[in-house]
Amino acid sequence: MTDYTISQSNAPQKPETVSTQGNGNSDQRRTERLAREIKEITALYNIGVAVGSSLDLKQVIWGLYKESSRLLNTSNFALIIYDEETDTINYVLVFDQGEKIPALSVKLSNHQGLTKRVLTTQAPVLIHNLVEARRTDDVQEMNRFRSDKQIYSWLGVPILNPAFQDEKAQGVIAMWGYTPHAFTDHDLWLLSAIGTQAAIAIRNARLYESSQRRAAEMTFLNDVARTLSSTLSLEEVLTLIMEQVESMLNVEAGSLLLTDLATGDLVFQIALGEKGRQIKPFRVPKGQGIAGEVALTGKPLMVADVTADKRHFKKLDEEIDFETRNVLCVPLVLYDNIIGVLQVINKKEGNFTQSDRELLSSIASYAAIAIQNARLHENVMAERDRVIEAEEQARKRLARDLHDGPTQLVAGIMMSVDFSKKAVEKDPSLIAQELDYMEELAGRASHQMRTMLFELRPLVLETQGLAPAIEVFLERRQKDIEAATSLDLKLVPNNPSGEIPRLDEKVETTIFAIVQETVNNAIKHAKADNIVVGLRETSNAIVTTISDDGQGFDVDEVMNNYEQRGSLGMVNIRERTELIGGELSIESSPGKGTKFILTVPKAKEARMKRRGGTGKLSLPNNMLSQE
Repeated sequence: MTDYTISQSNAPQKPETVSTQGNGNSDQRRTERLAREIKEITALYNIGVAVGSSLDLKQVIWGLYKESSRLLNTSNFALIIYDEETDTINYVLVFDQGEKIPALSVKLSNHQGLTKRVLTTQAPVLIHNLVEARRTDDVQEMNRFRSDKQIYSWLGVPILNPAFQDEKAQGVIAMWGYTPHAFTDHDLWLLSAIGTQAAIAIRNARLYESSQRRAAEMTFLNDVARTLSSTLSLEEVLTLIMEQVESMLNVEAGSLLLTDLATGDLVFQIALGEKGRQIKPFRVPKGQGIAGEVALTGKPLMVADVTADKRHFKKLDEEIDFETRNVLCVPLVLYDNIIGVLQVINKKEGNFTQSDRELLSSIASYAAIAIQNARLHENVMAERDRVIEAEEQARKRLARDLHDGPTQLVAGIMMSVDFSKKAVEKDPSLIAQELDYMEELAGRASHQMRTMLFELRPLVLETQGLAPAIEVFLERRQKDIEAATSLDLKLVPNNPSGEIPRLDEKVETTIFAIVQETVNNAIKHAKADNIVVGLRETSNAIVTTISDDGQGFDVDEVMNNYEQRGSLGMVNIRERTELIGGELSIESSPGKGTKFILTVPKAKEARMKRRGGTGKLSLPNNMLSQE
């Protein structure tokens, strides 16, 4: 398609990444990708610092443009502010091919085009080819900036803070290109993240400029942004959030809860105030109590008299041991997702006001971004450590395989050569037999080295796809193991071509790595007569199965004691499955063989939604907390 709109309910997610452990060339790409992600996270972090360091609207706008240039090509860029009172669209900062264009304003009611579409739908718009789309109004809008040259591509996102669901978009950030398909979904994700930062900063700047009465509050929010941007440690971020809330709202207690992605429950993280120490760690099911209702609806909630509201009081009474008079609770919202709630209890003087609600919501907006940045940072650092560990394990495995395989064979060849030299002088008739022996050793060494090269970088996977790569892998492993164990591949396509369709390169590489590790584990431990790898295509997924008729095991017993085991094979399989948005389950029992079932959606969007869950393969909570 040449023209499409992405709605707020389907806000763009971060592009998927996958693990490619054991592949030297892929590890290099993995390292490069990690470096790029760290750069992007740092740039988004710097945008928050830059726009949060000023309450002057002009400085905020210039800061957004300057910091956005570190992430995107902003040679064709417009920051558009909508003034609801005058119903005007103000192009406050415009660059075309790097040249600054004079600002202009138009009436929204008299305006047609892409900017109005983003404002009215409050959703991003990405058009790959304006000419093919044949939208006359869209082309005319673009001619305001450059009438002598054809604009093809356009990307625009609303300046909108998802935390304020009743608030309209404050404007639009737009980019355009003079070639088709100039922008990608990743550009859309980055610009949407910038748009969220812009919404917070512009809203705060407007509030500051429009009301001197709230100058102290805006200055405080500026300090909150600066303070929360001072660290990427999640524990420190949570502590700083509660310190800022306590210093401004003058309350007896409060708590911050984050959403458990697996269950949807809210989990207590940290409390504030002297009475906050009396709050016991707790979980709140989504939709129950004050915090649960806020997490469900995404809307702030003020309860002026808790004792009179029995529906909320019962749940709150289980959480705290002191008298509760009033409560204010707001959601932590990021990219249209509710990641937690922030609630304060018992205002020391009077009841909570609308001003308190707006202030706490603003703090929550900064808090959500700070929490997400800290989580991303910790995840990237953890992933970096896993890459380093994987590289070290790969080097050790390669050294061990070389020592136990080709090195021993080459040593045998050298000994045979030495024997042949002596045989030339003493008994030449022995040379022919020794040459046959050397040829056998050289053939085995060549086969083993080619197998190692294949496992390090299976070129057939890159050129022909997953099924041929698995077939070659099984053929090579068959030559290395006892003839009593049979390795087979079964394909069940679901299309007229009779072939399993290709997936993204990184997804195929990860599935191949999981098959490698699972088959090798079965060869070493299952004592099976038959090991069968199956590839089956359904209407929306590729299902990979690895089955054996070996000795099997008790799945629950193994998983419950897995943290005490020396091997990390199952952990690697689980993490790889998570990273490609797949679902993994294990069927096994003693004496009845084992079956791994890996289901990976064919659609990238479906994989993104399923990342973070691994189906029936579960590990103990104490192990998950260590990963």
